[in-house]
Amino acid sequence: MSVKTATVPALVLVLSSLTASRSEDPPKAPEWDAKFVKMVVPESVAADQVFAVKITVKNTGTETWREAPDVVPTSLRSESPRDNETWGTKYIIQGQGTVVAPGKEFTYQSNLRAPSRPGKYAFQWRVHGKPGLFGEPTAKAEITVTEAPKGKTKPAAVPPADESGKRPLTFEDFEYLGSFKVPEVVGKGGAGYSESGLAFRKLKDGSPRLFLNYNHPGLMLFETDVPELVKFEKGDAAGLKTAAVKKEWGPLAHKDAPANGGLWWDEETRLLYWTRYHGYWTGGDIPVLHATKLGDDGTMTAVGSWTVPNQKWHWGGVTRLPKSFADRYTGGKTLALGFGGYFSIVAPCSRGPALSAFADPDPAAAKVGGAIPLLGYADGAAARRPGDYFNANCGFWNDAAESREFGTWTFRDFTKSGVLIDLPDRQGYVAFTQLGTGRLGYDYGATTNAGEAQYWYFYDTRELGAVAQGKRKSGTLVPYLMQPDPGMGGMVTGAYFDEGERKLYVIRMYANPIGTEHHPLVHVYRVKK
Repeated sequence: MSVKTATVPALVLVLSSLTASRSEDPPKAPEWDAKFVKMVVPESVAADQVFAVKITVKNTGTETWREAPDVVPTSLRSESPRDNETWGTKYIIQGQGTVVAPGKEFTYQSNLRAPSRPGKYAFQWRVHGKPGLFGEPTAKAEITVTEAPKGKTKPAAVPPADESGKRPLTFEDFEYLGSFKVPEVVGKGGAGYSESGLAFRKLKDGSPRLFLNYNHPGLMLFETDVPELVKFEKGDAAGLKTAAVKKEWGPLAHKDAPANGGLWWDEETRLLYWTRYHGYWTGGDIPVLHATKLGDDGTMTAVGSWTVPNQKWHWGGVTRLPKSFADRYTGGKTLALGFGGYFSIVAPCSRGPALSAFADPDPAAAKVGGAIPLLGYADGAAARRPGDYFNANCGFWNDAAESREFGTWTFRDFTKSGVLIDLPDRQGYVAFTQLGTGRLGYDYGATTNAGEAQYWYFYDTRELGAVAQGKRKSGTLVPYLMQPDPGMGGMVTGAYFDEGERKLYVIRMYANPIGTEHHPLVHVYRVKK
């Protein structure tokens, strides 16, 4: 890849200097002004290639360029045409903590991504800030985009059935039955900004109930029925039924830590297991798993609060493993925690879906030990994902996608729910993932993405079992199927599989826009026979 440097022509600089010297009273410099100095850009790149650029400009105004809560951060915006996203984004940020005083030069730096189609493309930028665009644009470069080399990674194949004929699940095995809405407000809790898990219980008459939990602006654990299912089509939830509240339990929290992860109901013990994570936590172990007893008289009693090993692998939530799987692979341990993805301080996170089995905790203990790893990615390992992204400026997990088809887990990919299904005729672990797409960045203290895509990741439970038995390393597992779910927006934060009915319940947060808020939807599927 050859690189060229574009600079302001020397003649312009000389003429500007002569003009200033002839004036007795030089004009007052504007508040907002900029001069292009130089840029380092490639002359040619391969299609979809991620490449670095450096663009230097000078602050020739009287205002300082900076970023702060009360100002518009100064940035570069694309030109030719204005605000185009030819190179993967329309902006390049100045960066957190940077200040450009009048008379000083500053070099904007970013990774960009080439278009998918070969050809010649314009490359030009201009400074943008409080007054909008200002100053002169950069020189107008032209970059040649060539054919991309073919990717080396081959898609994984669906594994064969076992000796009994049980075969791994595929997306086509799930029949979509319909969806429903959840209540907008219950007690002091609202659906708009809450992040709820989902737990299932069946009453003595066989009717299903769901536990949901709201944590904004107030806390409220409650139960609903399962209303008549209606197909959710073309993103329109207007015709969906709303679940009726059957029981308001009250705030679900441990001391000052409210529930915000997964839920699991144990009918025999009347214990509701729930999890708590802290997205910005950078310290030591904190209680992750909790249990609350729900009494017949409506009381809520805290039963236990436990730390867990490798906590950030298990912050997504809690589930149960089928007894058939647990008896075969985990010594009968059915309690499982997961589900993987990025949290603050990257090293302790799983770069992909994660799951571990545990024994039911002792209420008198302070931690849950004896974890049996089933799935997870650490020490440089990473799960596969589509390559429809590029890392603009973040210094960690800075892997480039191999192609549009193949990439590796990024800091904007999350898995907050999963189910392990082990039926007589089907098996598979399904991790529900939300993947960041387009430009990924670390912008002014927050990780960002241009878009997002919802996927179902399918893993062979035999491979998870091999990890449990020490025959495989968890970081070597590859999903045999990564299935997009484009019609169902919003992140999955809870799922439950009713083995007897072969029904899968999935709650997606931020899936239903209502005014300025986005509310959850619950979708129901059945595994075909």
